[in-house]
Amino acid sequence: MHIILCSDNPVMREVVQQSFAERADRLTMCESGMELLAAVKALVADLVILDLESHGLGGVLLASAVEELAPGLRIVAVSLRAEADTRPLMQRGVPYVRLGADGDAGGRAFLAGLVERPGAVLGASPR
Repeated sequence: MHIILCSDNPVMREVVQQSFAERADRLTMCESGMELLAAVKALVADLVILDLESHGLGGVLLASAVEELAPGLRIVAVSLRAEADTRPLMQRGVPYVRLGADGDAGGRAFLAGLVERPGAVLGASPR
């Protein structure tokens, strides 16, 4: 499984890296929305993890661009902040998970489950 993470937050990057250390065949890290779009265009991936706090393009716009470049590519939005407004993404069918500031165990379990059960992403419909 190839996962692309878009996050410029060192804590988020560490949480995702640890969550997928033994489960993902490949983990590509991008620090901005523009880097993510370039990676999605150039690479074949199974999942995009989109940190809503990353610099560059915003969550809804970035998710739309990823969907256009790679139809069917699964996207999961994540954030370390409780106050992140996820409604527009969730209305588009993009699942969301909030991780605690330390990358809590529940969030890690959710991320790990994405690899173990690739089709089960919070009941989201496939794109």
